[in-house]
Amino acid sequence: MKSVSIRRTLAAISFAIVIVTFSGLLASLASAQDQNPAAQQTSHADWPYWRGPAFDGSADATGLPEDFDPQGGDGSNLIWKREDLGGICTPIVMDGRLYTIQRADEGTATEAERVVCLDAATGETLWENRYNVWLSDVPAERIGWASVVGDAESGNVYALGACGLFLCIDAKSGETVWKTPLQEQYGLLSTYGGRTNFPVIHEDLAIISGVLINWGEYAKPNHRVIAFNKMTGEPVWISGTKDLPEDTTYSAPSLVTIDGQRQLILGAGDGAIWGFQPRTGKPLWHYDLSRRGIYATPLVVGKMVFATQSEENIDGRSMGAVVALKVSGSGDETKVEEVWKREDVVVGYSEPVVIGDRLYVVDDRCKMWIFDMATGEPIIEQKSFLSSRQRSALLTADGKIYVLSENGPWAVLAPTDDGFEVLNKGRIRDTQFSGSPIVADAKLYFPSSTCLYCVGGENSSQTPVDMASSIGEETPVTENEQATQFLVVPAEVIVKPGESVDFSILAYNSLGQKVETPPGVRLSVQGPSGQQVGTIEGTRFTAAKDVAHTGATIRATMGDAAETDSTGVARVRIVPDLPWKFTFDGLSDPPLSWVGARYRHIIKPIDGSPALVKITTIPKGARSRAMMGPSDLSEYTITADVRGARMNEKLPDIGVSAHGYVLDLMGISQQLQIRTWAAQLRMAETIAFPWQEDRWYRIKLRAEIEGEPPAAVAVLKGKVWPKEETEPDEWTITARDESPNLHASPGLYGNAKDAEIYIDNVEVRAND
Repeated sequence: MKSVSIRRTLAAISFAIVIVTFSGLLASLASAQDQNPAAQQTSHADWPYWRGPAFDGSADATGLPEDFDPQGGDGSNLIWKREDLGGICTPIVMDGRLYTIQRADEGTATEAERVVCLDAATGETLWENRYNVWLSDVPAERIGWASVVGDAESGNVYALGACGLFLCIDAKSGETVWKTPLQEQYGLLSTYGGRTNFPVIHEDLAIISGVLINWGEYAKPNHRVIAFNKMTGEPVWISGTKDLPEDTTYSAPSLVTIDGQRQLILGAGDGAIWGFQPRTGKPLWHYDLSRRGIYATPLVVGKMVFATQSEENIDGRSMGAVVALKVSGSGDETKVEEVWKREDVVVGYSEPVVIGDRLYVVDDRCKMWIFDMATGEPIIEQKSFLSSRQRSALLTADGKIYVLSENGPWAVLAPTDDGFEVLNKGRIRDTQFSGSPIVADAKLYFPSSTCLYCVGGENSSQTPVDMASSIGEETPVTENEQATQFLVVPAEVIVKPGESVDFSILAYNSLGQKVETPPGVRLSVQGPSGQQVGTIEGTRFTAAKDVAHTGATIRATMGDAAETDSTGVARVRIVPDLPWKFTFDGLSDPPLSWVGARYRHIIKPIDGSPALVKITTIPKGARSRAMMGPSDLSEYTITADVRGARMNEKLPDIGVSAHGYVLDLMGISQQLQIRTWAAQLRMAETIAFPWQEDRWYRIKLRAEIEGEPPAAVAVLKGKVWPKEETEPDEWTITARDESPNLHASPGLYGNAKDAEIYIDNVEVRAND
């Protein structure tokens, strides 16, 4: 494309000038590309997001195959396949490269997760970025439930790992640019059964969501959305839905512009569809659809939002629904209204597509439904055509619909006046399709549990779509330059006593567009219950030297704050260097700076002394993790007094964590275990250890690192003994990890649906 542009320019001038200036033009072009990564992008027809560049599962392509030959051979349309890259991830393609999330070293002691980059044309591996999974409940076979998202402007890809590790990776080299452990620092639930959320890029933000059990005012479970600066990983804003969601989910966000206002729309764990301003996180509207979480991604077409679900409806009389919503207005006047709704249509997984004026939906039993998108009148109802189970989203391109069904069948359909016809279908035995089909550079990619396929046609072509422009045009900011919202950035930060942090104040208008910050905006600081936790000078906060394990709220206001729709808030955790000691004396709640502690834990007298109690009276509160500080701590020892009650003939599991490893005193099995990944014991040591209810034990975990990366080894040593007895000289249990977690926040672990857990005298010290 570059050479074509150059030739057209040179054709307008003489041959003599060409000879003189040709080398200079090339040098200038190369220099501009070096300075602007986006300029290096060629005219590839990318698929940078799992639902495509237009967020709707469609592509402008011609000449695509209407058949699929998974075996290959002479005359086959199979370009390549990788039998070592099967999985459930929907791949993306950007600038001629394919990216997918995969298991690594399956079934071994070094099993991990990895982002893999391939040459999209040949299937050749270009690089892989591998990272551990720790303190996660995600089963190994559900690695890669989410997808990578690509950003052409920065030249990076972004992925959320199974343990909540959010990564920014250089798309060319595979090197990690930045990463943040969302579980440790924000209380992200590691999900039930592998429900990992999808990231999305908007301008300078990398946005991710999930159910968080955070700290302070965010301690209750809430499906929250977090936006990070895509280049630095700095948190810019945190927003939320409704407290106490029923589920974790994997509904992915879509970016659209409606009535001149940019919106981010997604389904949430509280059973509602939500719309937010993507630059500020301001909630605009929500529509309650289900009593449980929304798993499928809503489809947005113009002002219309089409959403599906497979759980109990709000009225409690039926299961599943398809709904059409109309969004209108902007700012505080944004509203949503139901246009039509069809209940008893169970669509929990597969995302629909729109062709013409019709909505095509495949339900969980792989039955086709076709609705008039304006009225909801059914054109086709529950028509069998392929299989019995459906998870993958639909893909429409070249006048066809591509369907991959869960237990191995596939089909290529064509819309007709009275419904659809099946052009071709087949089945690949001993495989499953959970990932969705995509198309990039006029090649189809089909991900199965056992293989990744690339299929193409001889004369196929595809028109590139710019992802940013597909979102739509906003109302010009010049029409509304008044600041009504502020953000204080970074939105979350950890500091030590006496340490300072500089904040920025960003201003936005009512539509969530950035405007000039007006004079007179000031920052203020507030501690818990009026506690003096630090000072503000201009935009610099300095934590007090005599406070620890507490927090501060930094607030931006203009005048008396009544002139603005909202005030910007940042939150600061104040955590000192080691050593730490917590007796809980004089406290009414767990330490404020602990992530994941409040709401699931209270403090009450046990044996005449205050203790931390993990309660059982909250919904879905069996497992709990409380993280105490920053994630860069390494080589330390954590000790605590623990006691478990028996209830309904059950004893709880009680533990402490260090470096992402748990020392777990297991109640029902009467065992002691060191592990890092509960759902896949890639490394674990387990011994019999009978222990009694209503008796205090002292539990101790020491984490050490031997050697230097990449040859480093983690050595974990654990002790448990009755509290009233002298500490034994020998370690009770020892484990080694050849694929070590090099650092992580210290924490507490508990698992009890019925019986309470008591914890006291927690200490964390650097190793001697």
